[in-house]
This record gives sequence, C-alpha cells and structure tokens, in this order.
Amino acid sequence: MKSKLMGIVIGIMLLTTFFVVAQPSETLTTKTSPHEPTIASPSVDVPVYEVGDQWVYKVDNVSFEYAQGTQSIQLFLSTPQLPLEVTSTLGDYYTLSYGTKMNGSININSNRGNGPVNISITFKSADISGDLSVKKSDLSLKDISLSLDKQRCTFNIIQQPYLPLPNFLKKIPTKLTLNLETNCSPPITLLNFPLNTETFWNLSATNFSLDGKIQNFWFNVLNFINKVAAILGIDLFPPEIGALLPTIDIGTALTTFIGRNVFQIPAFPAAFVCLNTENITVPAGTYNAYNVTLGGGAGRYYYAPAAGKIIKLTGDLTDIIPYIHYVNLELLSTNFS
Repeated sequence: MKSKLMGIVIGIMLLTTFFVVAQPSETLTTKTSPHEPTIASPSVDVPVYEVGDQWVYKVDNVSFEYAQGTQSIQLFLSTPQLPLEVTSTLGDYYTLSYGTKMNGSININSNRGNGPVNISITFKSADISGDLSVKKSDLSLKDISLSLDKQRCTFNIIQQPYLPLPNFLKKIPTKLTLNLETNCSPPITLLNFPLNTETFWNLSATNFSLDGKIQNFWFNVLNFINKVAAILGIDLFPPEIGALLPTIDIGTALTTFIGRNVFQIPAFPAAFVCLNTENITVPAGTYNAYNVTLGGGAGRYYYAPAAGKIIKLTGDLTDIIPYIHYVNLELLSTNFS
C-alpha cells in the first residue's frame, strides 16, 4: 500500500508539462477554403480576428521531452481534431478557447537518491478545456490554461525502490483534477509581420513558467495517513513530499523535484527563413501559403493569409524550441474569411 501510494505521488507530481491536443467533444460547423487559392502578395500584414472565428487542426503527433540530471519526462500526444475559437478581442490580446478530448502517454523517470522510479501514465478520451492568449500585433503566444476535472488515467509502476509490489498493484487506475497555467515572457512567436518572401528572422529568447493545482483522491488519503503516522512518530514520506499534500501546487512541486518552475527557450539566430509562396493542399482546402523553413530544415510550416493562420507544421523542433521534439499538424477546417 505504501509503495502504491508513493508511486502515485511521484508520478502525478511530475505530471505538469503537457499541452493540449485531441478530438473535440462535438462536431464543429466550419467552412473550408475555396478550391482556387488566393495568391499571396509579396508582403502580408498581421490578420485581424473576430469573435467566432475558429480553426480545427488535425494533430498526428506531438512529442515533448524534458531531462535534467536523473529526472526526465517524455510526453506523446495525438488527436484527430483540435478546435480553437476566438472568444474575446478585448485589449491587446485575442483569447482563443478550446474544449476537446485528449489521448496520450507520459513516461517519467526519476532518481532522488533512494533508487530509480520509472512510471508510465496513459490517458484515453480525457475531457480538457482552456484558453490561449495571443497578441494581436504579431500572433505571439502569451498564456495557455488547461483544466481537467476528475479525468481517468492509468499509472503503470514499472520500477520503484520502496517496497516489492505484486503485479496487480503495478497498474493503478485513478482520476485527476488539474488546473494548469503556462506563461511565456516575452510572448513567443513563429511569425514576423509584415511577412515577406526572401527574408529571415530570429527566434527571440523567452521564459515560460508552469503553475497550477493538482487534486486526486489518493492525495487526501495520503495526507491523512501521513498525519496519523507523524503522530505515532513514523516518517512515512520524506518531508518535501508530505509538505505538498493534499492539493499539490505545481510550481512548488516542480521547484522541489527539479529546482525550478521557469524554463528558458534560448534565442536562435536566423531560425526562420521564408523563400517563397506556393499552393498547399490540406483538408481545409488549397491555399497559397508562405513556405517557412525552421532551424535550417529541421521543420517547416506554411502560413496562409486566406486562413489567417499556419495551415501546416511538421518537423523536429528540438534545435529551435527545446523540449518539443516532434510536431505534425494540419488545418482541417476554418470559418475565417
């Protein structure tokens, strides 16, 4: 029992770096682009969004990895659809909201001196929702929020140093409630307006922070057991773990386990090169789009003025944006005009 609970604690405390993808809970009514693409001009300015504008993306694969010392997190996500809808245009930022389902897996490895902990976590059709804050002047990303309410996941405790476990206790179903807040300072962007062909631009350095709360039935049980054990003079959990219960503060947990909750994306000179425009066909239609190469060819995306967004993005972004190993997405539909 003790090792089962300890496995859950370590796994969920490290579960704080995932982002949003998956299929929406209901079908969205959107319009596709005309069959004849509008030719992009040599220079195009930033688009203007209105409340109700929406884009739906297919995300075949997104993988993240963070490693420091003896601790690492790997995240793999995929989705038939990811919907984004403009819900506010107040101030200097647009708010884009989403409500969807998520499928994915997370692999966690940690060794804090007691021995290795190796845990995998899987999600199937977990309902998620949240908002993105996007700067109007350049479409840079400032904030991301994500919420899960009592969503089911499965912990597979592959390796842990505390007590021998029978096989039936190595795979644990449980439910999580999570509120996650991510902030990029300064906001991060892949675009450079006015966008021109035969140009290049840099990726500016930015810091992103992770904060929020995690709740789980087991955390309440753990907190009660730990307090009873303390009364009896028994040290059930290390003090730094006991101090996080029963509602885990993500910023505090990250600082406890890996020493910080703020991560830096360094500057990357000439990260983006736009050479030309070309006709690109995605499920949403055929668009004349700006062809932008990332990191000397590691990745590529296409921005279509007629869609007001990137319509296709693929490649390994590790050299440009650390922690993001692979992305493959394309636009399914939009009502932007």
